[in-house]
Amino acid sequence: DAIATLEASSNELLSIYSADAVYAAQSVHVYIFEPIRGAIGEELFGEDWEQNLTHNELATTLTKTLEDFLGDLERFVDEFMLKKAVDSLVSASVVFYVRCLLECAEKHRNNKDSYFTSNRKALERMSGDIKVMRRYFDGLVEDMPALRKVIEKEFEILTTMHELMSIAAAVTNSDASDFILVMHKRIQDIDLTKHAVGDLWHLVNPTQERAVWELVESMEDTLLAVCPPDASLAKQAL
Repeated sequence: DAIATLEASSNELLSIYSADAVYAAQSVHVYIFEPIRGAIGEELFGEDWEQNLTHNELATTLTKTLEDFLGDLERFVDEFMLKKAVDSLVSASVVFYVRCLLECAEKHRNNKDSYFTSNRKALERMSGDIKVMRRYFDGLVEDMPALRKVIEKEFEILTTMHELMSIAAAVTNSDASDFILVMHKRIQDIDLTKHAVGDLWHLVNPTQERAVWELVESMEDTLLAVCPPDASLAKQAL
């Protein structure tokens, strides 16, 4: 009995340590993005980013910093934990970019004019930033094949937001409803979806912000059918 108890306790302890190790690997992004935010957080989506940084230098700074940290991680963690850490870095990169964008919407107090000097140029910069970040992670797929699904899932929200802003800025004639639906599948809360979409319009075409709010409200039945309300799901939203 004593041996059986010892074995059971040992297995339980091993499971706890393993779970803690995975959690630690998945949480490393908190420390990695602290210097990234300090280095580029205030500049991202600013006038210099829009007008002068034509080679997506800020996104490159982000990926170079990730590369440096990843090089350090490779020396200290095993392959399994490294993959867990990289998965979290994909998600954290997208969250960081989206957060900086929405913070700009929060700061934008003008209800008539765009936050940007040129919507078209800003959208070009965003497209370039997304390509730079995605190219970096795509470069890791050969050694981590399962990462491809993570990249596809996480970057979908960026491309969707970019497309919605392009529609708001009249750069493309796509149907906003289609992309609002895609965005809602990820956010899974109608109020959050409405505010997030409204913020995108507020950035590039604030005079139409109320109209897009009404569009989201008119889609409520469809959105509810796709993602039935569940309090637990809202917690998973961006």
